[in-house]
Amino acid sequence: MLTQQHILKRQSIREELKKVFNYPLTVIVAAMGYGKTITVMDFLKEINIDYIWLFIENDETSPQYIWDSFTRQLTRVNPDIGKKLNELGFPNDAPQRNRIFNLIQEYAYENNFLLVIDDYHFAHSKEMDKFIELLVRSDIKGFNIIIITRTRPDINIEELKLKEYCYLIKSNLFELTEEEIKEYFKLYDINISKDMVRNVYELSEGWISAVYLLMQRYIRAGKLKPGENIERLIEKGIMSRYTAIEKSILVSLSILDSFTSKQAVYVSNYREAEDIIQSLRRDNSFIRYDEQNEVYRIHNIFNNYLKKLLYRQFSDIEIRDIYRRSGKWYINNGDIIAGLKYLLKVKEYALILNEFEKESITKVIDNNPKFILELFQNIPDEIKYKYPIGYINYASFYVTNVDRVGGKCLLSSIEQYYKDDNNTPQAVKNRVFGEIELIRSFTEFNDAEKMHQGHLKAYRLLDGNSVIANKDKICTYGCPHILYTYYREKKKMLWLVEFLEKIYCYYEELSNGCGAGFEYQVRAEYSLETGDFQEAEIYVYKAIYKAKTMKQIDIIICASFTLARLRGAQGKFNEAVELMRNLYVEVEAYNSPILNSAYELCMGYIGGIINSDESFAQWLMAGNIEQSQVLYQGMGFNYIVYSRWVLLEKNYIKLDVLCEEMMGIFSKFNNLIGFVHTYILSSIAKYRIYDMNRAKNTMKAALEIGRKDNIIIPFAEYSLYIKDILEELQRETTDDEYLEKLVKYTSKYYSNLKNFENINFGILSLTNREKEILQLIVEGKTNKEIASKLFIAQVTVKKNITAIYGKLKVRSRASAVRKAIELKIV
Repeated sequence: MLTQQHILKRQSIREELKKVFNYPLTVIVAAMGYGKTITVMDFLKEINIDYIWLFIENDETSPQYIWDSFTRQLTRVNPDIGKKLNELGFPNDAPQRNRIFNLIQEYAYENNFLLVIDDYHFAHSKEMDKFIELLVRSDIKGFNIIIITRTRPDINIEELKLKEYCYLIKSNLFELTEEEIKEYFKLYDINISKDMVRNVYELSEGWISAVYLLMQRYIRAGKLKPGENIERLIEKGIMSRYTAIEKSILVSLSILDSFTSKQAVYVSNYREAEDIIQSLRRDNSFIRYDEQNEVYRIHNIFNNYLKKLLYRQFSDIEIRDIYRRSGKWYINNGDIIAGLKYLLKVKEYALILNEFEKESITKVIDNNPKFILELFQNIPDEIKYKYPIGYINYASFYVTNVDRVGGKCLLSSIEQYYKDDNNTPQAVKNRVFGEIELIRSFTEFNDAEKMHQGHLKAYRLLDGNSVIANKDKICTYGCPHILYTYYREKKKMLWLVEFLEKIYCYYEELSNGCGAGFEYQVRAEYSLETGDFQEAEIYVYKAIYKAKTMKQIDIIICASFTLARLRGAQGKFNEAVELMRNLYVEVEAYNSPILNSAYELCMGYIGGIINSDESFAQWLMAGNIEQSQVLYQGMGFNYIVYSRWVLLEKNYIKLDVLCEEMMGIFSKFNNLIGFVHTYILSSIAKYRIYDMNRAKNTMKAALEIGRKDNIIIPFAEYSLYIKDILEELQRETTDDEYLEKLVKYTSKYYSNLKNFENINFGILSLTNREKEILQLIVEGKTNKEIASKLFIAQVTVKKNITAIYGKLKVRSRASAVRKAIELKIV
């Protein structure tokens, strides 16, 4: 028996591996069992470099699940970045992808590191291939990737090689020569003759896994038998020496891609599993311990053999039980998506739906929409109806995140089922009907009266307490302007505000605090839009204070946006920008794609007012509107901010065409604030392209909406472009109090903007503290090290770094260093 594992040092491969740091990507392609993983791992340990090793754990087509697996492994090594990437989810769009690239760039700048992705052949996702390729092309300094795979990935390797982004190590390099076979046997103190070396080479064809098994067979039998297949070699060379319990444990664990000691005990149902696995690992090269992730992995060759034994020797009930325990383990340890996948494999629909009856499922649903859709497509309807709360929770997700019409039909079918069912107790039916009414109210989106009717029905049936609605829900749908969402009838803005103030308490109570501060926020928005700055300030702070008591970051975003716009209206543009920067730190902590998009909309809107192109996210500048994570209910607001970018570019023809598109967008929910912006923007475009007369005619349409509810500030925010148009209209009319007021506010706003020096966020505007922190960044210090050196909290460091980025007009640590050196700040 072999009592110790040895690794063959192969100089030719090591020389090739030294080249990985010269390229953003290195791809290693070789068939199973050629020692790719062991060789690379041993090389990295020897050169003593920081690396992160991730595995594609099984055949998978879903990029979201691959991402979830990646980030779950990453969290074990680096909880900070792993958790952030996990919560962001797989990047389905440019905004999300850019955020992820920025996170990686920040991490790579502080900690030059190598990312190894093993078993990439298990990934069957074009989206993942595309993401890897784009990541490689971004050429992040201090960041290199190694992909280990049995087959060439569907990445444009040849083009990447030509551009020196990629290096390819081919399979023939991993085939053992006769000399290396002899050397390998010597590592185990076994001297074999030249003829025996030749025999081993012919039988193994240089395949190191076969060489290892042949050596095991040779030790036990003293000879080699031609024609034995790999399974036979495993049986004779390895399995024959194991006890029945040891075999049972290994077979049970074969369904896991990796496992901890405690997980081995739980899944195999053997208390002695921890000690047994540790013992077996010492004399079996096919059982490896990953020190970085603190998990065991069974080599694919051996694991495939064990899986065959599982289905050959275990009963269906035993197999089902192993999968069930595996699923429960992951769920109980916080990896709900992995747990659900194991449960789905053995059709444990009851346990799956039970998870959907828990409040904690809300964030899982929001971050994994594609997986949730696929999951429920696999569950039979008759099972879904046995778990009404779980099913309605899914319906809620469908209504708000996917399609309200389809969601409405789904709710009706659930409702009809329970109406016809005579076996369900009435108390349970009331709960079901109440939750359905609550979710159905969202299908009447932006009709406040109809939504309230649904809330009242739900409130009565549920006795004021929903088990589905909770404070983790995003009640603003990711839109930073509540009145934009709900204001749909002329002459009724004030009525709407008073109505929302009066009725929101029902939903807030039903949901245990979701949207706390909502009623103050709508009043603050109304006061701002109509020019009552004093009242706007009072109510916006009320909204912030109340929202913070329940950690309602979506309301805090709306309130901070209103406050920033208020500061702009008061001519305090520096304060407006500073408010947005401080907000970033709060939003970043939640790491929600929806809320991140909401923040970027706020920043872009303010940037459009002060003509700051650096304030716009890449996805907005590119016009990738549909790729925003804001839910469909607030999607139209994206167009308002994007149009400000087009205006900043002075592309008036494009702006004119965009306004035509925006008319259709805002017609869907009759967003009157959207129409006001569209008519203003169209008027600006027509003035620049054609003449004043066309501009005035279009502006009259904006005024017709605005005067009905005394809307002022949206006009004033375009003062640099529309002052002349409004003054020309004023000369043509008499006794128009609304227009006079509008011209007054717009002229004042215009003067403030003209007096405002387009902020040069450079040397002079950096505070002493910011200069200190910038110097430490240049020296390569981490946030933790900076906090320790300056005796301040890490959150304070983050806030200062955010301010530095804004003032230097950069988006990353590396860019800040380059700019600081360029401007000779440090």
